Amino acid sequence: MPVSVEQKADDDFTLHTQFYVAVRRSTGRVIDLVWFKQNKEYARAVLDYADATSDREVRDLSRRLRFAKRLI
Repeated sequence: MPVSVEQKADDDFTLHTQFYVAVRRSTGRVIDLVWFKQNKEYARAVLDYADATSDREVRDLSRRLRFAKRLI
């Protein structure tokens, strides 16, 4: 069954929110999600930072976002 545009937007929002909360909880760092969505260089830097943390959830969400944003 094809995924609707609304469902894709909801999934993206959920993934971004989970990532934001996990990074904030784990490291105390605040991420600008609007800029994260608009600027690939910033997104890569944030994801690189997340990959270097010791928190497994943060690293897993980072990998999911890299795949979703095609920043592999």
